[in-house]
Amino acid sequence: MQPSEIYLFAINIATMTLLGFNASLLITKKRQNFGYASLSCCFIAIAIVICQPSLRLLAPEWRQTQLIVSLPALLLIAPSFWFYIKSLTAESKWTLTKHDKWHFALPAIGLFISLFTLVLPNEIQHGLLVDGDDVVLKSASPFLRYSVYAGLIITFLLVIGWVLQSSFYVVKTIVRLNRYRTHLKDIFATTEQKEMGWLTALALLVGIPWGLFAINLTLNNLLFPSEMYTPFSSLLLLIAVTFLATWALRQKPGFEEIFDDISKDDEPRVLSVKQNKYKTSALSEDNLQHIANKLENAMQQEQIYLNAALSLPILAKSINTSSNYISQTLNERLKVNFFDYVNGYRVKHAKNELTNTNKTVLDIAMDAGFNSKSAFYTAFKKYTGFTPMQYRKQHTNL
Repeated sequence: MQPSEIYLFAINIATMTLLGFNASLLITKKRQNFGYASLSCCFIAIAIVICQPSLRLLAPEWRQTQLIVSLPALLLIAPSFWFYIKSLTAESKWTLTKHDKWHFALPAIGLFISLFTLVLPNEIQHGLLVDGDDVVLKSASPFLRYSVYAGLIITFLLVIGWVLQSSFYVVKTIVRLNRYRTHLKDIFATTEQKEMGWLTALALLVGIPWGLFAINLTLNNLLFPSEMYTPFSSLLLLIAVTFLATWALRQKPGFEEIFDDISKDDEPRVLSVKQNKYKTSALSEDNLQHIANKLENAMQQEQIYLNAALSLPILAKSINTSSNYISQTLNERLKVNFFDYVNGYRVKHAKNELTNTNKTVLDIAMDAGFNSKSAFYTAFKKYTGFTPMQYRKQHTNL
């Protein structure tokens, strides 16, 4: 065995072990969040697709079966991961619905092709999948031969479909995350731990092995046989799986803490179009001004913004007003989202302390309601154009 083969085998075994271990852990957590079951399914599908180097040495007799079941598994990876993304960004506890069934269309077709292949004579399976030669079809009956050719055409179209499917879900994920991060600022005054920037890093990390695999898979089905598994792409995949598993096991849904605080009738929809968000509201201009006055009192008199855990539902309970009405008032009357509204008061509070006390910047940040120094610096620079130390120094020089 060549050193490169040993290296590839070791990486593959490590990746398979990690996928299997984390899939089992995620299954045990599915009651907490159904998205964990989706991610577990994604991990299992990846394991099925990539296990060829390990089977080549440990169980060569299973290679043929692995090739057959790889097609539906390949087509299941993207929708499974998409469901995980949906579960993390949903405003209420998410589970599969009948509207999600269309996501399984391609995997279902792939499964049909796999079942069809499994009932073919073994010599035809081996010739097509292992030898990559259709000469075995010459002795088959016309019906069987044409059926197999039809299956091969559908398989090729599904492989191309997988490339398009993956791209489609990448775009959907980017759009979903952008809207999610925007909506976080309608609900929370602190979003740093909820923005899931690690998913962007993961997309960049996965992009290279995904691109290499897509190219190789297309070449194998269109032009000529090419090496599907390389040490470089396998190592990148191992790193990506490790990265995903590490974050996935500790990442909670962004809106989890308000699942029970916002009722279905009162809840602003996470991915709704803003201009349609309040079209059924009965709030008049006087109502909006009244709520705006209550908000100003809560901020200036009660200083509720000092609560580092402040969210829209908490504020709503404090002033005894609907969360949706507060959101509408902020967006339509005050022309600001919840995040910027609260942090504007926090920065104002911090400016006063920077000017009149000798407290450290970290102490001032915590006193003002920020939960990290980095979040404080970002907000302070946004509102003042200066860092806290620059602001304090400038005032001292006056």
